[in-house]
Amino acid sequence: MNGLDPAACYRALTTRDTRFDGRFFTAVKTTRIYCRPVCPARAPRFENCTFYPS
Repeated sequence: MNGLDPAACYRALTTRDTRFDGRFFTAVKTTRIYCRPVCPARAPRFENCTFYPS
């Protein structure tokens, strides 16, 4: 467990909340890429995301 709330991280990702930039990264299982919360790309499905603090 990494201490991150997946629901809160996903909400920050879908709204591109700048307050969370640098606090976590999102790894996308299906595309094998990672993004910051402010990434302009389309948001992946929640079930395909894993969140990491760094």
